[in-house]
Amino acid sequence: MLSSNSQTIADITGGSSTTYVEFDGVYTDTREEGRGKLFIALEGESFDGHDFVQCAEDAGAKAVIAHKELATSLPTITVSNTEEAYRTIASWHRQSFSPTVIAITGSNGKTSTKNMLANILSLDAPTLCTQGNLNNHLGVPKTLLNIKKEHKYCVIEMGANHVNEISLLCHLSKPNFAIITNANNAHLGEFGSLDNLVKAKGEIIDALPASGVALINVGSPHKSAWVKIAGNRDCVLFGDNTAIFATNIVEKKSVLQFNLHCNNETTAITLSMIGRHQIENAIAAAACAIQLGIDINHIKQGLELTTPEQGRLNLLSCGNFTILDDSYNANPHSMKAAIDTLVAHAGEKIAVLGSMAELGEESSNLHQEIGDYARQSSVNQVYTIGEDAKNYQGEHFADIESLHHHLSEHHSGATILIKGSRLMQLDKLVNLFTKTTNSA
Repeated sequence: MLSSNSQTIADITGGSSTTYVEFDGVYTDTREEGRGKLFIALEGESFDGHDFVQCAEDAGAKAVIAHKELATSLPTITVSNTEEAYRTIASWHRQSFSPTVIAITGSNGKTSTKNMLANILSLDAPTLCTQGNLNNHLGVPKTLLNIKKEHKYCVIEMGANHVNEISLLCHLSKPNFAIITNANNAHLGEFGSLDNLVKAKGEIIDALPASGVALINVGSPHKSAWVKIAGNRDCVLFGDNTAIFATNIVEKKSVLQFNLHCNNETTAITLSMIGRHQIENAIAAAACAIQLGIDINHIKQGLELTTPEQGRLNLLSCGNFTILDDSYNANPHSMKAAIDTLVAHAGEKIAVLGSMAELGEESSNLHQEIGDYARQSSVNQVYTIGEDAKNYQGEHFADIESLHHHLSEHHSGATILIKGSRLMQLDKLVNLFTKTTNSA
């Protein structure tokens, strides 16, 4: 947690300060505890922190960074751009400490891999990691500002929807290790092409120092491109036919069981997660831990401590229904993985599929491909919601409430997959099922 003063912050951001004041911590959201802290008034497309300066003052903030004139009694540090100042402060704070920083990116699996690795490393020494999915140009600085002297490791998740975004995040965080889980057609519309997306993910390797280590999924079709970017840096491949891989995989209703092989050691893992793709994430985390000298028993323990985050293929028992809650987000690759998980369940299998966002010109074709995949995978019924979702060619519903009513009336006892992009807000459908169960 950053402790500093207004003059120092003005100096490093190129701003000007009206009054000298000391503070302990930085924050950007007045819904969080801000007493004694520096409030940074960020401005975005749908929000303006300058409108909340009075709230920050009322809550006990010690000072504010702004790029607009303010009617406030708080000591003010005036800068040309508050977002740039925020990043500059985070970078300055990160360079005041020397944890081993592990950066993780990929189209899928970032959050699970991050959580697995952080759980493993926490058994060895104090470890900081990205909270939730705060993986963008605002979230990464937030994580960096929480680095403390005692942290030996810092695990940072990095997302991107355009070229050079990961480069920027790496410039701030200065990673020592980089993991790429995969690259597929998520956010394809923003990147313009798959080649651009692959290059963008490779920025995380290009940002490594000469002593850095790149960890790459051997099963990725883009492996060669990333190995080339690594150049003379150490490059560790994980997955089948490498030194770190899984065998004897057994999928059960609520767990995955497999043998994890790390160099010449083997251990049995029971992972409290579902979806065969989670094994790739576990192998990625294990590969990095091995490079950091972590004992295989700690790897086993950390992996087995990991549970899925809300909305990420959670298995829920809701009365007569089994819900596979994967409502957090969606792209074609993760859609197929979720459908594969659904069809492994016994009984009637229902797929509720919302629109996938940010797919560009190929959106219609990719939605149709997923609809075909679901029907060919022995899904009993596909229901859709959202304009683009009509291309799945399932039975379409205009709103969540009517869809919930239909499912409740016609599919008692079924296993229901609920998945779509965040903008579809399919978590509301999950909540209707859980609310109905809790009130019964």
